[in-house]
Amino acid sequence: MIMEIKMKKFFAVFTVIAMFMLVSCGDDDGDTGNTGDTGNTGDTGDTGNTGDTLTDVDQVDTQDEVDDTDEGDIGDTGADMDEMDDTDTGDTGETCSTNGETRLGETVCGSTSKGKFYQECTGGLWEDTEKCTCDPGDFPEVCGTYAQKMWFTASSKVATINMAEAWTRTYFVVEQEQEQDQIHIKAKICNIKIDNTVSYLLQMMMPQSFADALPILPKESTLINNGDDTFGFTQDVSWELRSIDPTCYGDNPGDYALPTDKTDPCAQDWDKDGIPGLYVKANGTMGGEVHIVEKSSSEFKDAWFADDGQTAGGVVLWTDEQVVLQASSTALKMGAENQMKEPSDKFEGPANFFEQFKIPDGSDCIFVVSNAATIFNPDPINIDE
Repeated sequence: MIMEIKMKKFFAVFTVIAMFMLVSCGDDDGDTGNTGDTGNTGDTGDTGNTGDTLTDVDQVDTQDEVDDTDEGDIGDTGADMDEMDDTDTGDTGETCSTNGETRLGETVCGSTSKGKFYQECTGGLWEDTEKCTCDPGDFPEVCGTYAQKMWFTASSKVATINMAEAWTRTYFVVEQEQEQDQIHIKAKICNIKIDNTVSYLLQMMMPQSFADALPILPKESTLINNGDDTFGFTQDVSWELRSIDPTCYGDNPGDYALPTDKTDPCAQDWDKDGIPGLYVKANGTMGGEVHIVEKSSSEFKDAWFADDGQTAGGVVLWTDEQVVLQASSTALKMGAENQMKEPSDKFEGPANFFEQFKIPDGSDCIFVVSNAATIFNPDPINIDE
């Protein structure tokens, strides 16, 4: 059940007006360019409270369908909650064939008896390990499925022209396992929406194929007992590289230089449209089409988790770098620069934030996007028109 909490509406959004207004790349000629910001999988910075929250989960209609033909709607996310756990269940004592293989077992564990032990194939038999999926101990219980919203605000410049303040809103479905203060996270981006103050000139439209193509993101977070009956929530810098072969950057994504040519073997076609990079459509006077690769970082600092484990929130610190591999116009070839902006010129409160709410375990992206209006607080700027 999603619990209602009182929170200040702090919203702000990552830019994407420029997010895909990227540096030169040529109609099909492989010229490159840096672009704006996208729906970063951010995680937070300074603390902040969220506003009034959603209705009871019992009131949420899980049967709502979303038209996956619309650019702003949720389509086939390719990330069922079942897929977020890549192990099968089974009872201890069953035989197995590959030593060291792991899976989720059936033995109940944890201080609240809501977890299950992982099993490992040892000597031809599945045996329970000491790793439990849900063991909060003295910390809030934060195991299970959550809906998360990230909002980013940016200053954008396109082709040397100061364009506007821009915003990015990203919805996630998040699965969390817990070992005391340690939170092991699998996050799937469900939907990305962007807008800006001069959208008549340029508005980047993120097709659902963009979000669907993004993989499940593993993250590690830490709960902190503040000593005053409140709990902090931190997450170190997390990197995400989009439409790039992971073997190209290995364990050092932060220092990786994005490819500038669509023929580079590191540039991949994740959305399967036949062109390396991810497709983004631009509307407005400067409109057109681009294919980009992207490198983003995000961080949570001094965020909070409610003592009942139902809600969390905070401020997001982020960076974003994009390169255009192919563009349909000279303007889009020029690219864009986007910098995190705080505060916003258009609304009060934190301009870059996240909010997170417990939803029924096993819920998927379709549930999150279909019920976003009742799950999350209202956006600081209406970008759905």
